[in-house]
Amino acid sequence: MNSSYWMAGIWTGLFTVGLFYETIRFVGHSEQKLTAFLQALHQNDFAVTFSESKKSDAYDLHHAFNQLNEIFRRLRSERESQHQLLQVVVEHAGTPMICFEESTGEVQIINNAAKNIFQIPFLQKVAALHRVDHELPRFLINLHDGEKETFRLELSGKSIFLSALSCHIRFNGKHLKLVALHDVTSELAAKEAETWQKLLRVLTHEISNSAIPLATLSSFTHDLVADAAATDRRLTVDEREDVLESLRTIDARSKSLKEFVQNFRSVNQIPEPVLQKVNLCELVRQVTLLFAKDMEREQIDLSIDHHPDLPDIFADKNLTLQVVINLVKNAIEAMANLKANKKIEIRFQREGARYVQVLIADNGVGIEPDDLDQIFIPFFSTKKGGSGIGLSISHQIMQKQRGDITVRSTPGKGSVFTLSFISAPLS
Repeated sequence: MNSSYWMAGIWTGLFTVGLFYETIRFVGHSEQKLTAFLQALHQNDFAVTFSESKKSDAYDLHHAFNQLNEIFRRLRSERESQHQLLQVVVEHAGTPMICFEESTGEVQIINNAAKNIFQIPFLQKVAALHRVDHELPRFLINLHDGEKETFRLELSGKSIFLSALSCHIRFNGKHLKLVALHDVTSELAAKEAETWQKLLRVLTHEISNSAIPLATLSSFTHDLVADAAATDRRLTVDEREDVLESLRTIDARSKSLKEFVQNFRSVNQIPEPVLQKVNLCELVRQVTLLFAKDMEREQIDLSIDHHPDLPDIFADKNLTLQVVINLVKNAIEAMANLKANKKIEIRFQREGARYVQVLIADNGVGIEPDDLDQIFIPFFSTKKGGSGIGLSISHQIMQKQRGDITVRSTPGKGSVFTLSFISAPLS
């Protein structure tokens, strides 16, 4: 102020104040526009546009806002298109599907195939399926991921078999369960018919083997006695011996046929399993102790791959013992013709998160490829004099326990039987 430039100082101060005010005003307007833009995003409103006049100071900001709006609008359009496409695919899929929330049972999706198979126009709660079948809701809710199960459904006096597979989905904070169903009625009917045909062939073969000799011997004995009676003479010593031999043979074949019928009954009278926690390693150890003397006598080298971390299985202990005993016995018999180097190997392993397996391998005669698909059929046997019911009963026991039994074999090199059990839940 004491200089000759005091007026310039005043103008400089006024200019600085003006710039400061204009800056605050610009920031305030920009903040308002940014707030409006973010609120529009929050409300999914992408129709808001900002003026892009090049004379405006906010041209760059408005242009950036409009570009972001266009990107979000395009993303929402693509998402809606994908959602609509997914709905169309699910609705018109040939596989019946139901998706529901586990905690509430509220149905999120049920496609046309599921509506048709259950004969319902719509479904809001999975519990409402009790009108279709009382056990159906509980079956769907208790179905475990990755575990294929079959459900028998009675509709309009007709039985329908549904194979179900489920998986869990987390969507929008909800725990959803997706269940895919497949009508396997025709497949099961075809498989059942094929099984019956194979069984009938075996039954016909076994009965014929007994019936034909019985008929022949009965006819021979009848003709011999009738001829002696017609000529009013006594049977010679040789004739009496022939009659007695024929009667002994008839008696033996009759007993064999009776035993065959009893075996048939045993195949159809397997008790329902009582499922409980079972230590598979300990169970196998008990079985090997039973056959210790037989293996020592046959000079069989037994190898057991112990698995200390193997979880317990969920099975019937007595029925499972019967299965393992039968497989070990078969392995011993499969090596009867070997002179040396007889080996049985037992291994344990996990199969995914749900199953525990035990593999029983031998280096015996093996099984011919044509026989592999028949060894679980009742009365079919590859062993001379075998009853053919051991593997059939074992197969049925494993199925009743919701497990499985499979076999791999190479003729002349041996066989590997695999038992699959459901692992017991951790306590």
